[in-house]
Amino acid sequence: MSKKAAIILAPGYEELEAVAVVDILRRAGIDIKIVGLDKSPVPSARDVKIVPDVALDEIKDQKFDIIVLPGGLDSTETLAKDERVVAMLKNQLDEGRMVGAICAAPTVLDRHGLSEGKQITCHPVCRQAVKHSSLSDDRVVADGLLVTSQAPGTALEFALKLVERLEGTEKMNEVNKGVLAKI
Repeated sequence: MSKKAAIILAPGYEELEAVAVVDILRRAGIDIKIVGLDKSPVPSARDVKIVPDVALDEIKDQKFDIIVLPGGLDSTETLAKDERVVAMLKNQLDEGRMVGAICAAPTVLDRHGLSEGKQITCHPVCRQAVKHSSLSDDRVVADGLLVTSQAPGTALEFALKLVERLEGTEKMNEVNKGVLAKI
């Protein structure tokens, strides 16, 4: 049975981070749902609109092997304030399932105490917002149930790390044979 993933998009998301994750996880055979806060097309930071597969309310009680948050300053702020998203993330971690966050999105985890005592990374412009976690300068950091990354330029490495954590190194290498990312 294939692993299940969800990526939650809010207006202003970073399109490279969202699309890279969806693409790489689908190449790995992982069932990833693109989740919008509602069913309407979600505009990115540069007005690329993605039509979500489902609305958040349709899946908020489902179990996923991983929930992923792409960055984008506006998107991150919206996700951090959405009680449904925060509840899903808390439940995800409480039940021993993974969360991935890239760029500004790791600050959502930190703000709500979900990465407390963990090592994370984020975009350099967001580092001052991290108060409860240990910051790393690494491009991608995996610590326990959390996988975090820095920016659009690290999106392929991040997505491949998610594949490695979900399906193993062999599957990650298999996917990367067609992608040729530097890992």
